[in-house]
Amino acid sequence: MKVFNCIMGIFSIFASIYCILMPGASFLATAGWIVAVLLGVIGICSLFEYSRNKESKKLIFNGTTLLVFGIGATVLSVIALFNPAWQMFFDIIIVLLFSVWLVISGIDSTAQSIKNKKSGIKSWWATLIFGILSILAGLYSGTHILIASAMLGIILGSVLMLYGIRLIGSVFEKEV
Repeated sequence: MKVFNCIMGIFSIFASIYCILMPGASFLATAGWIVAVLLGVIGICSLFEYSRNKESKKLIFNGTTLLVFGIGATVLSVIALFNPAWQMFFDIIIVLLFSVWLVISGIDSTAQSIKNKKSGIKSWWATLIFGILSILAGLYSGTHILIASAMLGIILGSVLMLYGIRLIGSVFEKEV
């Protein structure tokens, strides 16, 4: 699993650099593919993690849901290649789904920071700040779709960069 995490971390960092350096192109041309691949890969990783830790029912739900969304996003991306109306519809759906994901991720990070504070982890405040910022960014991008679509490449690149660093960092953690 550590080798897979390292490979996915490196892939995420390279994808993030592309998204940050070319935000408009990454949204218009490849956001659907990046989202589809990441949803599928994160879903598969969650299912693998569930096979190691059978106690967490959240992992099986998250893994299955993300895998289904990844397959659906792939199908829609293929359809959008041949129909400009579907491409516009798919772009709006990506922005809205990304907004919802930011809010849910922010709520999860905020809840995790509360658990970290109770556990005595000293960096709980960083998780809390990122959680609140994620909620605010999700709410803003859901209500301002045009601005969010222009910034989606940078936002997606930033999230991918953090995700890639976290995956590579997980390689060096001790297993319990």
